[in-house]
Amino acid sequence: MKDKKVLILGVVITVILLFTVGVTYAFFNYNRTGTNNSQLVAGDIYMHFQETNQLTIENAMPQSTYDTNNYFEFTIDGKNTYTEEDIWYEIVLSHGDNHETRTERIRDDLLKFRLVEVIDGEEEELFTNRSYNDLTSKRVWVDTIPKNTTNEVVHTYRLYMWISDNTLIGNTAEADYNVDTWNTDVYASIKVNVTGDFNEKELPFSDEFKKTVIANDTDTCPTYVEEDGITYISGTKDCIDFNYVWYSGKLWRITAIYPDGTMKMITDDAITTIIYGINVNFYTDASNSSYMYQWLNEDFLDTLYNYENIIVTDASWNATENSSVSTKPSEITMVIAPVGLLNSYEVYKSYENTILRNSYLYINGYWWLLNPNTSSWVWFVSNSESVATANPPSVSGGVRPSINLQSGITINGGTGTSDDPYTISGDKGTVTANTTFLNTRQSGEYVNFDGELYRIVGIENNTTKLNKMDYVRDSDNTVIEKNFSSSSTFGSGDSDTYWDYYLNNTWYNSISETYKNMLVEGTYYLGTPSGNYKGAICATVSNTVTTADCEKTSSTWTGYVGLPRFGEMFVSQQGSGYSTSEYMWLITPCTSSDVWTVSSGFRTSISGASRGTLGAHPSINLSSAVKITGGTGLKNDPFEISL
Repeated sequence: MKDKKVLILGVVITVILLFTVGVTYAFFNYNRTGTNNSQLVAGDIYMHFQETNQLTIENAMPQSTYDTNNYFEFTIDGKNTYTEEDIWYEIVLSHGDNHETRTERIRDDLLKFRLVEVIDGEEEELFTNRSYNDLTSKRVWVDTIPKNTTNEVVHTYRLYMWISDNTLIGNTAEADYNVDTWNTDVYASIKVNVTGDFNEKELPFSDEFKKTVIANDTDTCPTYVEEDGITYISGTKDCIDFNYVWYSGKLWRITAIYPDGTMKMITDDAITTIIYGINVNFYTDASNSSYMYQWLNEDFLDTLYNYENIIVTDASWNATENSSVSTKPSEITMVIAPVGLLNSYEVYKSYENTILRNSYLYINGYWWLLNPNTSSWVWFVSNSESVATANPPSVSGGVRPSINLQSGITINGGTGTSDDPYTISGDKGTVTANTTFLNTRQSGEYVNFDGELYRIVGIENNTTKLNKMDYVRDSDNTVIEKNFSSSSTFGSGDSDTYWDYYLNNTWYNSISETYKNMLVEGTYYLGTPSGNYKGAICATVSNTVTTADCEKTSSTWTGYVGLPRFGEMFVSQQGSGYSTSEYMWLITPCTSSDVWTVSSGFRTSISGASRGTLGAHPSINLSSAVKITGGTGLKNDPFEISL
């Protein structure tokens, strides 16, 4: 594809861009009742403008993004006294009135839009960098006035418009417009219309996805089983490549569709590695909850964007003891929480059409399930079994969080494959190249740093913490193995024999200057957990205090390159191709001479700091000034960055 540039040939190029808002539709919906055909007004909705129904942008030129000072702001307000159905409304763009003197509209593929909703003075991005050609039925947004809404609700929107910087202007054969045409004939005019009724404008995600499930099901490649109205996704890796969802920086797999339209999902890989708890109970009360419950509903939940409007926050999780994977557990021990794990029966349903090793959920590692197998063991998935097994809660394993999507969620894009996962309404918007700062993005999104793949762990002190996906390797692509340090305290090494010295000298100096300038020193916590993951960061471990709110340990190390800590996001040797060495060091000490490690199968163990030689995944912190220059943050399209 040719690289388009804007050619200015010594003339003044002017164009008037005109947003013209057409007639706003106030509509009334009636419900006929009784034999006398009496009519009851059930709902009304209006579109209002701020100050004027028109925005004119003069002297516009092609540019890479929108002008933050030029937008059309309007409100949708209404109520719905009808108790049976929601009012669905849609915001639609259409070609506006013809210009009084100009004759040629700017091409639809060169006209770009951004729509935001203003909530408490802040812009919530709904979509951006979409051209008029990209719109389905020219619809830019759909929302509802819920049934039985007796008080007026108000939504405020802003629409931005700009001309793509791909537009080529000049007196050449490949130009989109010659200079005379651009100066005298070209214009843009758009109308914003809002209409609505009780008919859904889009099917909820669950309905659309169920069509996909059924379409993929064949005798030779079964993809689902149904029971009690629940559709369980069930089959082999080869059959199930249509249930991937990208949400909040993580890749998920849909495992079940429920009659109420909610859908259960599980992360595609283990997100961390921790010990389950001191006993088999997932949750009893606030003072008696497992480490697993705490990590899922404190540390992990906080990484989910807009979760109050996307996931079922009062989901019910069946943590009842069950001795057989193929028997559905009774609903005795039910836990209400936003985040849980799959239980033994749900995992069994995912491979009922096959065996566990062939299942689409198999990841060649050890990971926890939700419920007990006996009074002293918890269900567990290993890397070699044909069915799920069990383990004592005092051992470690990978964590694959599970959530339930709300029933009204709709699809924003994607086809559901691993390379093109579904994206959903309400998730964080896409980036604006050279404008969006990296420290505004989500935990889990992928970043290209100096040619290597990293994941965002989180934002700490306004800097962005990244963990490297792969091991440090030599020029032959062989994993380098070294001692941790001269003691279990990171930072005490004095030569390249030790990772702490090597990473902050030899490896640091191998980074190109462009990327080295992005690095800032970070604080790495060196607490010593004996079981509860909170001990890696908290001075005092408590069930009722989160890692975010706890008094932090005074045992820290400050520097440019560290290692992931025990219980941190993405310490579990993420994904195919990144588990080629058996063990990786963590930065977390266990004793005065031993340090925690993680195996390729997501199990933790300890090793002598100055005796064992293992691989390493560096951890770094990037400046708050780092901007995103490209990419979507997915694994196959990581963010490109620059200062």
